[in-house]
Amino acid sequence: MARATAVVAATALVLTGCAVAQGTPGDSPAASSTPVPGGVLTIAAAADAQPQFAMANRAGNWSWRRLVFDSLIQLNENSEPQPLLATDWSYNDDRTELTLTLRDDVVYHSGRAFTADDVVFSLQQVQLPANASQLAAVAKNIASVAATSDTEVVITLSAASDSMFDLLDLTPIVDSETWAQAADGKNIVGTGPFTWEEWVPGASLTLEANDDYWGEDGPYLDEVDISIIPDSTALQSALKGGAADLVIGMAQSDVIRLADDTEYVLQNAGGVFYPFGIDVERAPFNTPEARQALAYAIDRERISDQVFGGDAIMTDLWWTPGSPGYPTDLAEHYSYDPEKAKELLQASGTAGADLTITYANLPVMKSLFEIVQNNLTEVGLNVTAEALDVPDYDKRQVEGNIGQSFLLLHGMVGFSAATLIDAMPSIRTGNPSHFTTPEYDKLKAGVRAADDKTREKALTDLSKYMLDQAFSNIIAVAPQYHVNSARLQGIDVVSLGSVVATDAYLSE
Repeated sequence: MARATAVVAATALVLTGCAVAQGTPGDSPAASSTPVPGGVLTIAAAADAQPQFAMANRAGNWSWRRLVFDSLIQLNENSEPQPLLATDWSYNDDRTELTLTLRDDVVYHSGRAFTADDVVFSLQQVQLPANASQLAAVAKNIASVAATSDTEVVITLSAASDSMFDLLDLTPIVDSETWAQAADGKNIVGTGPFTWEEWVPGASLTLEANDDYWGEDGPYLDEVDISIIPDSTALQSALKGGAADLVIGMAQSDVIRLADDTEYVLQNAGGVFYPFGIDVERAPFNTPEARQALAYAIDRERISDQVFGGDAIMTDLWWTPGSPGYPTDLAEHYSYDPEKAKELLQASGTAGADLTITYANLPVMKSLFEIVQNNLTEVGLNVTAEALDVPDYDKRQVEGNIGQSFLLLHGMVGFSAATLIDAMPSIRTGNPSHFTTPEYDKLKAGVRAADDKTREKALTDLSKYMLDQAFSNIIAVAPQYHVNSARLQGIDVVSLGSVVATDAYLSE
């Protein structure tokens, strides 16, 4: 059981020095008593469930995906794989064949036994564009996957990859017999500690404890009730008023206000990249100079202070800060310089141009838009907003056609650069900026093939090219937090934001 090259340092290690006291992804608050069986966990979430995209790490799926589905492994805070449905794994000598041993005591919520065929099916689903997994490109490196027995799977790769355990961690193992019925949310079947009972789109989701769960102890809770509350102030009110034990999606400015209150616990839910993308096929921002002007116009320090309470890293790069090969000297390439922005707008013929910015109607995205709009207005652009409900925004993202410009969020801090170039929607092949060139493909291939001796140069060369092209501008890298009442014990939040409630209980 080994991983030749560990994925980059985990989020909590990367985001050291943040202003808010916090836990670590994978950690839970210290239990104050023996687990109490029974009770209903109430969750309030800003984004609704998207069962049709259960393969994707979407904000609306953080509250339930790891409760209903299991993965094969789970990466710990050091990005080391820990057993879940897979109990053991090994590579061949050239790391092109990965053999997994599976548990033999797992059944689906339907009562059917889990087997290696379900792993084959699930990994094949990741590869399908319709399922919108951020790791579809990583999965396409799988040349074949075969069930050699009910409890053994052999994955053969086209080329050695450091990204496979990221894939196994993020991919839910779904039920091959019912997966086709999952899209409308009426029949969701997994092997996880809770069963999917009733979903009222835009309003609520109810889960019940799985009495046949394979885990030795939990779940302790009888039920999980999830309410959809898009407004950050209302989320905070639900937590303070006792209507919710856990809230997901509260604006960072509201989270900061609870940081020193012992009645609440901030759960570090990983880190998020916030890119500002531009469609390079739409005039007048179809030249690098015009897009560079936008990058110079954005006041990232103001964003950190006003949106994230000073709890964000200011960087222009798409890579996990501090990860192997990270080109620190390029991190603040686009310092705030409105006069430089005006010069570039004038030189590129875009002074006074109209610009529409599309964003998902989430509290943090609205706050980001307001500052970006103000910055761009100050340099003479006419900026208008297009705020979309999350499902509509995600639909456009899947279609690769969000709009003229757009704000995105990717909860992928912690992934290696080799994974991010194929997984991050803003920069991967088929990105919504429609940016693709032979040079870009060549430089990305260099990062994929890099080893310890060549990684820094390969990532530096790619970063310089992407900064020059400016089709996607990172405007903040910030931690994200879920907040729970102190009476909720044993709750876990794994990297990329998903809640794990197998050991959760409500203290008396």
